[in-house]
Amino acid sequence: MINRVKIHFDQERDYVPLEAVRTLPEFFKQMMGGNGLFLKGYDTPIRVKFKGERPDGAHIWELETIPELIETIFTVQATPSFHVEVDYELINQKDNLLLGKIIDRRQTYTTRQDPRNEKVRGNVVASNFLVAKTNIDFSKLTGVSSQVILSDIQRTVLRDFPQSKVVFLSVSIHSDEIDLMKEHKKPIFILDTETFVSFPSEDVFDPKKTFEDEFLLDDKIQEYKKKKIGSFIYYPLFIQMKDMHFFAYLSLETERTGIPEVVLDLFKEVERTFQERIMDSNTHILEIRQNVLNVSRGGVALEVNDMEIIKALKVKPTFTLDINFKLQAPIRMAVELRHLEEVNDYFRLGGRITGVSGDKKAKEIYHSLIEFFG
Repeated sequence: MINRVKIHFDQERDYVPLEAVRTLPEFFKQMMGGNGLFLKGYDTPIRVKFKGERPDGAHIWELETIPELIETIFTVQATPSFHVEVDYELINQKDNLLLGKIIDRRQTYTTRQDPRNEKVRGNVVASNFLVAKTNIDFSKLTGVSSQVILSDIQRTVLRDFPQSKVVFLSVSIHSDEIDLMKEHKKPIFILDTETFVSFPSEDVFDPKKTFEDEFLLDDKIQEYKKKKIGSFIYYPLFIQMKDMHFFAYLSLETERTGIPEVVLDLFKEVERTFQERIMDSNTHILEIRQNVLNVSRGGVALEVNDMEIIKALKVKPTFTLDINFKLQAPIRMAVELRHLEEVNDYFRLGGRITGVSGDKKAKEIYHSLIEFFG
C-alpha cells in the first residue's frame, strides 16, 4: 500500500516563480527522459508521465503506480539540478490518469552542486548521536548557569553599550511591555518616547496602536517622560525547547532619542549565542546505530527508528554523529536538520553537513569515500 508521508519538520526552501508556463510541456518531456517526474508526498516514489495539454490549459498525467488516495491538490516535482514543483487542482481522475489545472509553479534559487550517493545503503551506518536532552528541567535551565552564560555574553557582545541590562522575569516588575513581548514574541524598540515612534521593521512589535486602543498611550508617554527615558529597546529571550519559554529580556534605555540600529543586531547576536550555549550544555550521546540512505559532500539522509533521536530533534534541530564506512575509521560531523518525514514505521531524516571534525584531511577523506562507495 502506498501512503502519504507525514512531515514533522521542513526547512523552507527559497523559491522563485516558475513563469515560463508555455515551456512546461517541453520541460516535462525532457525530465521524463532524464531524472524523471514524481508525485510529491508519498512513501514510495511515484513516477508520472506527462500525456498532454488540453486547449483550456489543463494537463493530463499518467501515474506509474496508483496510491490509495489522491488529494484535491497534488504536486508534480522534478530535480534536474535545481528543484521544481508544480501544484495542480485535481479536475478529474480515471484509473491511473489525472487531469489537473495549474495553481502554482516554482523553482529553487540554488542548484544542487553535488550528486547524492544512493549506493551507500547497507555499507554505511551512523552512530554516536550527540543530541539535546529531552528531559530538561526548565527551572534548572534558567537558573544560575544561564545567568552566568548571559553575563559573559553581555560583557563580550555588548561591551560598547555598558548601560544595557539583562532582566530576568523572576525578579522583574510586571508591565504591559512584558505582556506584549510574550504574546507577540518580538522586541519593542521605541525611537522617541514623546511620539512613541517605533523602529520600522517586521521583526519589531509596534505597541503604539495597542496602547491607543486601550487608552494607555498618554499614560505611557508620561511614564517614560517621568523616568527621563527618551528611547528604549526591550528584547525578549526565549529558550526554544518543545515550547517557547520566555524567561528574560535585554534592555537598553537612554535619555536621548534614537538608539542606533546596531543595538538591535547585537541583541539578536546575544539571543543566538545564548541559545547555542545553553542547549550545547544540555546534550548527551546516544550510542545507537541507524542506517544511512544517501550521502553527498554537503548532506546526509538517514533512516531513523529510534524515538529518542526524534524527540531530541524537536527540542534542538542540530546534532553531531559518526559516519561509519566499512573498514574505515568513523568520521565525526555536525549536521543541521533540513527535513524530517514519517514513513510507515520509520522516519526519513535529511540534514546539511555544517562541519567535519578534524583537520582539512578529514573532509578530504570523507569526499574520497563517497566516490569510492559509488
